Amino acid sequence: MAAAHQVAAKVTGRRLDTLRALSTLGGGSGEQISASLRLPITSIRPRLTELQEMELIEDTGRRHKNQYGNGEIIWTVTKSGAKYVY
Repeated sequence: MAAAHQVAAKVTGRRLDTLRALSTLGGGSGEQISASLRLPITSIRPRLTELQEMELIEDTGRRHKNQYGNGEIIWTVTKSGAKYVY
């Protein structure tokens, strides 16, 4: 329970915005999240790494071609992450 409380304290600001946008999209890439939040991708990618390390999102194993033709991870919210989305 204490660990969950520590994570909860860290899921704020851009992390929370990113998690909520990902939930609203039903899964998506960093580029898709960036577009939905109207924020630069450089603000989103670090949040995705942090959320993955917190086990609040996970890689679906699928990829999406971004505007440059590169494959991007399609992320999804985990059960633990869903607790922060409301």
